[in-house]
Amino acid sequence: MNPIVIFGATAVIGALASLWWAFTARPSRARDNLFAGIAVSAVPGAKDTGALQRVGTGTRRFVPRGLVDGLEVRLVQAGHPRGIDVSRLLGIKTLLGVVSAAFFLVLGQPLIALIAAPALFFLPDYWVLSMRDKRQQAIRSAAADMIDQLTICVEAGLGFDAALARVAQSNDGPLADELKHTISDVQAGMPRPQALRALADRVQIVEIRQLVSALLQAQKHGIPLADTLRIQAGEMRTKRKQLVEERAARLNVKMIFPIIFCFMPVFMIVSVAPTVLDMIKRW
Repeated sequence: MNPIVIFGATAVIGALASLWWAFTARPSRARDNLFAGIAVSAVPGAKDTGALQRVGTGTRRFVPRGLVDGLEVRLVQAGHPRGIDVSRLLGIKTLLGVVSAAFFLVLGQPLIALIAAPALFFLPDYWVLSMRDKRQQAIRSAAADMIDQLTICVEAGLGFDAALARVAQSNDGPLADELKHTISDVQAGMPRPQALRALADRVQIVEIRQLVSALLQAQKHGIPLADTLRIQAGEMRTKRKQLVEERAARLNVKMIFPIIFCFMPVFMIVSVAPTVLDMIKRW
């Protein structure tokens, strides 16, 4: 392979890496807001992976702080899938990058190694993002029903904290887990407004943010919580209905391409081909 090509590719990748380092190596405020309050000692479901943990810890020293904070925030939003924390995720990313680079270097393809190593290094980030999106969708789907249950409990005479604990214990799923986390924060001494804001920061969903804001305003101005919860539940159901209608409206556009490229050719062959063959035979 031409040494000039290798040198040029190395220079370009090095320049891009330098720019990336310069723009991302700054403190992240999102992490401070997300983890404000009570620190979690261990990730639920996490297991000691030994060498992988040590590799991730070593890599963390050389990774920009902004990138590490972003990974930590996304892992919290994703619910720490499979018990993975930041160190283990960095260990997986490092091993993927190193193994891919070594593999292509052994094959005598240094240019491909320069491309494959960063690509596989960032591949686990897309997995975390997909798990985060699935979890947020599950929370968004369950929000209206749980708020209805919370409204019933409050109207039945339970206090807000007791009603929140009752709803969290009687349901399953990511939103119930987040509510349990919030109850644990309140029981440990965190003020309720701070615990609710931490809930909104963890899930990063517009509906939950609006609910938390409405609850804080109701508590501040002395508005009955049951009325606020009932209004918020109605708005969530309306948004969920609009989202379903929007997805249904998109189906017509999405069906155009399968119809044109899959159905129409077969239809033309079945309906027109016999007539064409018959005309050819008569001629």
